[in-house]
Amino acid sequence: MIMMMSPLIAQVAHSSISALRFLCLLGLLAIPQCHAQTLKSLISLAQDLDAKIRTSTIGHVNAIETSDNKKISLCYLPYLDSFSEGDDNEPYNAVGSYEGVAALLLALEHLNTGNGTIVPELNGINDRCPLKFYSNSFDTKGHEAAGLNHIINLTDRTVDQERLIPCAILGAARSAVSISSSFVSSLRGFPQISPQSTATELDDKARHKLFGRTIPNNDGAALALLALLTSWDVDHVAVLYINGAYGNDFVDG
Repeated sequence: MIMMMSPLIAQVAHSSISALRFLCLLGLLAIPQCHAQTLKSLISLAQDLDAKIRTSTIGHVNAIETSDNKKISLCYLPYLDSFSEGDDNEPYNAVGSYEGVAALLLALEHLNTGNGTIVPELNGINDRCPLKFYSNSFDTKGHEAAGLNHIINLTDRTVDQERLIPCAILGAARSAVSISSSFVSSLRGFPQISPQSTATELDDKARHKLFGRTIPNNDGAALALLALLTSWDVDHVAVLYINGAYGNDFVDG
């Protein structure tokens, strides 16, 4: 289905629309679900943001005032990943980018509504925590320059005082993109958390002081693979790899 939607994905790649609207447009969320029960809190937040008349910040939290007098404390979590590739913006999902968006939106919905179905600790958290959570998706195409440009724009407070400021940045997927982008996010005081970047270099807290991840680095993975091959009595191994942070880590390991 995703391959059939390439013109739409190409459009999305050039416009940082909300991840929620992205999935609705793709058909991954069905109408009328996109306007009713599915991800209801995020749909409501999208409508509130369309009606906002004033945005200020307290640290990295956005204080939103809407035209109907709502006041919302918003934690904005932009998501960087590879959604397309090539000059024709062909859809790219080799690393589960679209599944990642779906998982992120479900997590945000559960945070906003205190739904403990999957994570019991979230049960009723919306009554204890006044924050609401929201996200947009940004296409890096797997390129360092694109990821870095997104980070610079997202963390620049001088261009538009009314736009949302991240409380943290999610991504990127490729280690090379996270390495370059986390320099800027760390220097500007924004935490960056990746679910996929495994390069050992990202463990250097002197250079990536606000970078974190939810996956082990490459050292452990390379050693585990070597142990498996040894258990099969493999004596000689040839490694084909990309000359980048990810590939070089495995060779060094």
